[in-house]
Amino acid sequence: MSATTPKTSTLSKLPGKMYLHPATGEELFITTPSFRQGNASFLKSRGLQLLNAMAALKVQVLGSFWLPGMHIYSANDIQSIPTIGALPKSLLFVGATTEPVNNYNWYSFKGDPLMVVENRWGSVEDYVNSFKKKYRARYRKAMELGSTVETFYVNQPDDFEDCCQMFQSTLAPKVAALPENLSLLLEGFGSWFGEDYKVLAAKQDGRIIGFIGYLKDGEVLRAMHYGAIEDAPGGLYSLLMFEVIHRGIEGGFSEINLGRTATEIKSTYGAVARDNYFSFYTTKPLLKLVLRIAKNRYQPKGYILRSALK
Repeated sequence: MSATTPKTSTLSKLPGKMYLHPATGEELFITTPSFRQGNASFLKSRGLQLLNAMAALKVQVLGSFWLPGMHIYSANDIQSIPTIGALPKSLLFVGATTEPVNNYNWYSFKGDPLMVVENRWGSVEDYVNSFKKKYRARYRKAMELGSTVETFYVNQPDDFEDCCQMFQSTLAPKVAALPENLSLLLEGFGSWFGEDYKVLAAKQDGRIIGFIGYLKDGEVLRAMHYGAIEDAPGGLYSLLMFEVIHRGIEGGFSEINLGRTATEIKSTYGAVARDNYFSFYTTKPLLKLVLRIAKNRYQPKGYILRSALK
């Protein structure tokens, strides 16, 4: 196996290292995560204290917590990876899987589903017409906000800084597995992915009130980061999500991945849920005990799925 990062890989620009699977030749992107102190009540309600505790450990991640949904493996495919000799040694190995890994030394926790709009339309008009009457009315109501809100691609430093500040205030209290300075993450995406990463902002009465980032990833368009001011209009989230969906349809992408969280509302956009799990591997007896206890206490977030399409 080679530990040299392939020059052709976009991921070679991200913090982490690329390895090749000795049997399949597949690129394996391995990262060492950074953790921030998430909101205590949020962590406690979900049994996620484990994430903050992991900050002091030697942890290796297959893929990156910064790229949700981009590196997901079957339970069968992931099982041999932690024991590959050329990979960096770790006390704890983490990967995302499509189903739980039911094998020795593995512990899987169900995450929020990834919400995906499977593109089967030739135009945005076809997409809108595929909604049931109730959800078509919701779509039109969300898009009405566009008459008072200007959307544009961010390319000026001052506008970008406004988006960074909104991102920090929107996401910082809720997420542990991200860098302390979230502004650096937004800046990094622009540097790492270039023109494939866009920040779409919404301006009202001369000020930016919210934004959404999205990433072109082959046949998939991925909605990434969202931020908004505290008193943003109620329909702004839906407006910007629909703008991303429009671009996915018009761009001929096979699917538009809206990411995790806000499961119910994303299902009203026509997105379907794809299960995924955070699967941990360790051979250390103490960590195995901690993971067993955590698994007994962990409570996946409940959600309701709506059937928005005909």
